[in-house]
Amino acid sequence: MEVTMVRVPRFDREVIADGLTDGYWIQAVDLDGSGRPGLLTSGLAEGVVRWYANPGWTEHTIAELTQPVAFDAADLTGDGLPDLVVCHDYGESMYAHKPDDGLVSWLRNPGSPSGHWERRRIGQLVSAHRLRFGHYTGTEGLQLLALPVVGGAGGRAGMEQPANITVYEPPADLLTAEEWPVAAVDDGSFGILHDYTRFGADPDGRERLLVASREGLSAYGWDARAADWTATRIGAGEQGQRDRTGFAGSSSVAAGALPSQGLRYAAALEPFHGNTVAVYTDTGAGPWERTVLDVYGDPNEAGEGPGHHVVAADFDGDGEDEFLVALRGPEPWQGVFYYKAIDAAAGLWVKRRVSRDSAARIAVADFNGDGRLDFATIGYCTPGYFLADDPTVAVFHNLG
Repeated sequence: MEVTMVRVPRFDREVIADGLTDGYWIQAVDLDGSGRPGLLTSGLAEGVVRWYANPGWTEHTIAELTQPVAFDAADLTGDGLPDLVVCHDYGESMYAHKPDDGLVSWLRNPGSPSGHWERRRIGQLVSAHRLRFGHYTGTEGLQLLALPVVGGAGGRAGMEQPANITVYEPPADLLTAEEWPVAAVDDGSFGILHDYTRFGADPDGRERLLVASREGLSAYGWDARAADWTATRIGAGEQGQRDRTGFAGSSSVAAGALPSQGLRYAAALEPFHGNTVAVYTDTGAGPWERTVLDVYGDPNEAGEGPGHHVVAADFDGDGEDEFLVALRGPEPWQGVFYYKAIDAAAGLWVKRRVSRDSAARIAVADFNGDGRLDFATIGYCTPGYFLADDPTVAVFHNLG
């Protein structure tokens, strides 16, 4: 019998902040031009947006907002430093949105993280939940894609409606415009849209996404010839919990490549805020082949599991992408699990627990400049929804 030896990187934990009373978002971004990515964090309850400068992890308060959910960064003003976009004022929950809940804004980088970050309005969008800069319907200027989690009616009715995916374009009068113009809207493709990942681009450079929603996993993008959005389902997601929890499909997704095996894959947490880790491999024809790797516990009384985020990257430097799964908790279903393919076509993977900290989300970057990818997490801490034990912001340095 042939034995395959698998090398899993060792990760050294560095606590950046502990005793959190609010925690949801974490993102690696260099806001001061140091050349090293710092950490942007926020929570849904207290709404304090913080940035930890790297090196040294000095804490800076960027803003105080109502229910900030997600961020992205780009240099909007042309001064060489990234500004921020944020969706906030989310509303009570996805079950109880009001039609006027949900704002998208941008924060102007003052040139120093400790300066005043001026907030300007982009638009109102019910249940806006994820944001990403890129090229979507055009290929010239930068666009902002905003993805709500549910439809615009609010309340339980919105749960049954498709999300109003919206593309904004920065206006020429960026500093005086009351709102940003809308370039396109898709109000018919996805319900309970929780997350997405980048999934390549078309020949002209328009980004394509892999979307995780009630419908499962879908390759998604703008068809320039048809002047419309296209969504091609690659997998239906988890279907076995619908009667018990009310949820089906997929919740979070990451895309990876395995050149030595001639495969690409998608790793998903399923269904919404789910407990199931599944991998989809591209068969080259029709839907991708789904393999369930793990089921972390049973759904709670709200029908949810501990899984919240998944990312893919080459952590061991062998040219193949591994993936990490973030579990919010409680124990024993808490922390970060590392998965590496042995034979993806046969559904053979190995895993190792590389963190025991509650993880709402994972940020990946080379934080210390040694050429190896590290990761960082923030504990899930939202009073009235979920409180992790001893939530922290922590960096896990890749020791190889």
